[in-house]
Amino acid sequence: MSRYQALALVTVVATLLLITLGSVVRTTGSGLGCPDWPLCHGRLLPPLERTAIIEYSHRTVAALVGALVVATVVTTLRVRRTERAVRALAVAALPLLALQAWLGKETVERELPPLVVTFHLSTALVLFAVLALVAALAWQGAERRLAAIRERRAVARLAVIAAVAMAVVIVSGAYVVGAHASFACSAWPGCPESPVPFAAGGRPEAVHWLHRLTVLAAGAAVALVVLAVWQLREPAPWLRRGALALGVLFLAQVLSGALNIWSELSEAARVLHLALGSALWAVLVVIAVAGRYGSAPSPADARAPAPAVGASRARA
Repeated sequence: MSRYQALALVTVVATLLLITLGSVVRTTGSGLGCPDWPLCHGRLLPPLERTAIIEYSHRTVAALVGALVVATVVTTLRVRRTERAVRALAVAALPLLALQAWLGKETVERELPPLVVTFHLSTALVLFAVLALVAALAWQGAERRLAAIRERRAVARLAVIAAVAMAVVIVSGAYVVGAHASFACSAWPGCPESPVPFAAGGRPEAVHWLHRLTVLAAGAAVALVVLAVWQLREPAPWLRRGALALGVLFLAQVLSGALNIWSELSEAARVLHLALGSALWAVLVVIAVAGRYGSAPSPADARAPAPAVGASRARA
């Protein structure tokens, strides 16, 4: 592992931790633990109070992630000088980081409006996906080449659909929390309050059912991606591992959603639910983009000498 690869990986892990801590802030009602920004109760260090410490921990990790993102971008521009796509992808993380910081400030100053909170999470997911792509391409090395394999591109198209579906799942889940509909259905997988989706019950039940139906649609899309990868004649090892991770993560995500209901919305279950969803989203984005464009050459390709120009013309 090179230093650049390690930096990219640490940045991705730290960003996932930040998103998870954001979930802790929401589930514990600590969003206004520090009612001002960037200070906390007008002080550099928070008071020894639970909600203030949780909110301040989130801000501290956010500052660390910001430094890691800047370091990753600078290092990418230095190491991947000849690869415009990777450099552009890394640079795109900077405005996303700035937007995320501004949304965090607005969330506090406007006292947690649901729309801003949802947008704050959505931007975090996009930033997370961009950083995951940078890390994935870092592991493919400077000798990567474009893959023009029709089968792999078909997998990538399915992964795009699944990634969009998963984004809808996560955003709809955030809306469920904002609409106070997390426990509108008190059982799983059924809903005693509204047995038929949208046919009965009030607005909270409809909002909750909408989230469950988006999970069902995303699950079908994820299953198609996994099946398509397993049907490839010569899948790249990383692609098969990614498909396996997709299946495991989605099953764990569904179980954590059920655990939310069974545990009556315990804090641990809710935090785990968002963390798994975020990881699943990032894996789908990496497969969708790297599966279409990025393919590391095999060792045999790397050792094989390039054919002479004259010989190539003679064969033509």
